[in-house]
Amino acid sequence: MPKNKTVFVCDKCGYESPKWFGKCPVCGEWNSAKEFQLKESASESKTIRGNDAGMTESHPRFFDLQSALNKSQEERIKTNISAVDQLLNGGFVKGQVILLGGEPGVGKSTLAIQICDSISKEDDRFVYYISGEESIYQVANRARRLGIDNKNIMISAETQIEEVLNNLQPEKVRLLVVDSIQTLSSVDVDSPVGGVVQIKAVVEKVRIFSKKYNIPSILIAHVTKEGVIAGPKLVEHVVDTVIYFEGERTTDYRILRVQKNRYGPSGEISVFQMSQDGLKSLSEDNLLNYSNTPGNVFTSVFEGSRPMNVQIQALVSRVKMASGRRISHGIDVRKVIIISAVLAKHLNLPLDFHDIYINVSGGLNITDPGCELALAGSILSSFLDSYIGNTLMIGEIGLDGSVRPSVNVAKRIENAKKIQIERIVIPDSAEYTIKTSKSLKTEVDGIKVEKIKNIKQLFEILVDSRKGV
Repeated sequence: MPKNKTVFVCDKCGYESPKWFGKCPVCGEWNSAKEFQLKESASESKTIRGNDAGMTESHPRFFDLQSALNKSQEERIKTNISAVDQLLNGGFVKGQVILLGGEPGVGKSTLAIQICDSISKEDDRFVYYISGEESIYQVANRARRLGIDNKNIMISAETQIEEVLNNLQPEKVRLLVVDSIQTLSSVDVDSPVGGVVQIKAVVEKVRIFSKKYNIPSILIAHVTKEGVIAGPKLVEHVVDTVIYFEGERTTDYRILRVQKNRYGPSGEISVFQMSQDGLKSLSEDNLLNYSNTPGNVFTSVFEGSRPMNVQIQALVSRVKMASGRRISHGIDVRKVIIISAVLAKHLNLPLDFHDIYINVSGGLNITDPGCELALAGSILSSFLDSYIGNTLMIGEIGLDGSVRPSVNVAKRIENAKKIQIERIVIPDSAEYTIKTSKSLKTEVDGIKVEKIKNIKQLFEILVDSRKGV
C-alpha cells in the first residue's frame, strides 16, 4: 500500500527537508517552511532482503563513452523559424526540455503556437498543446488570428499531468507544449496548484517523459515581479534550456534570450516584432536608425557566440543644478557614470553640470564592455554637437583614459560590414595589431579605419568632425 511521506519545503526557493526549519539554509528566508504530504508507492520503497538488504531492486545502466558519442551525433529537429533555429544552435534536440519564461502578454503562447504550426508540417506526427490557462476555443481563436489551420496540432485543456501523459502515444508525438506549468498539477502531490512542490512534480514528470521517448517539450512559465521564472530555482536546473521572452508593452519589439543551453551557447538573442499576424523575426538593420544628428554611434556587441550591431544614442544638456543626472536605458547606469567621470577628468570637461541621457535602439540591454568606446563617443558627440557620420566604435575604456581592445574585434568588424558605416574607430594595441594585421588596414572595403590609444585622441576625432575635417 502507498505510504505518505511528510516533507517541509521552502516556499521561496524550493528547498526540501524531512524536518521543520525556521530559517531556510539556502535562501535565508524566515518562516517559509510549508508542510506537504507526498505519496510513496510500494514499488519505490521495496528493497531486497537478505545479504543485499537496503539495496533497491533497480540497478544503474552504464554505456561506454564511444557508443554514447556515436549516438549523440543526431540530426536536430528544425522549427523552420530561422530566428528560433539560430537561437537553439540549429533546432531542437531529441528529448530536449525547454523552459520558456516571460511576463504576461509578452507573446509566449503566440510564439509556442507558431512553432507548433511550423514544426508539425515536416511529417505526419502530432504536436500536442496542453493549455491549462485557456480553453480549447480560446487557443483556436488565437490560431485563427494567426492564420493557422493545422490538423496535426492537438489541443487539450486537461490540467492533470498524469492524465495528459498517459493518453499520449509516444511514437506519434513530435513536440509537447505545456502552457503553463503553474496551472498543471500532479496526483502524487498534496499541495495547491501552482505551488512550489506541484511545479517541481509537473516539470519532473514531463522531463522523464521527454527523455524516455526522445520527444522535445516546451514548458511555458510566468515570471515574478523580480523578473525571474516563478517557482523554485531547481526547475531551471533540471531542464536543458531556459529562454526568457523580454519586451515592453509600449513597443512591439520582443527579445528572445537564452539564459541556459546544454546543447549550445547561452546568451544568444533573437529579435521579433509583434503584429496582428503573430511574431516576425527582425534583422539587425531594423533596429538601427541612420540619423544625421550628433550623439549617434554604432557598435558591435557579443550576445552569446555571435556579434550584433546596435546603436547607442546620447543626449547631453546643460543644467543649472549643482550636479547633472545620469539616466540610461539599455546600458547599466553605473557604466554611464564611470565613463562620464573618466571623460570629465582626463579631458577637463564640465560634464558634472550636464544631464546625460543614454538609450540603446530597439530596447536591447547590453552588458558587453566592448560598447564603452561607443558610449564615450556618443557622449562627446552630443556634448560637442559634432556629427561624425555613420561611425562604428569598438573598445573598452580604462579609468586612466586608455582605450583597450575587446575580444574578437575582427569578427565584430566583419559583421558590421553588413550595415552602412563610413568609419571605424578601434583601439591601437600591439597585441591586437599582431592578431588582426592581415585583415585590418588603414581602409577596409572602402571604410576608413582609425586607431586610437586614449580618449584624448577620440576627442580630437570629434573636434575634427565638428570643423568638417
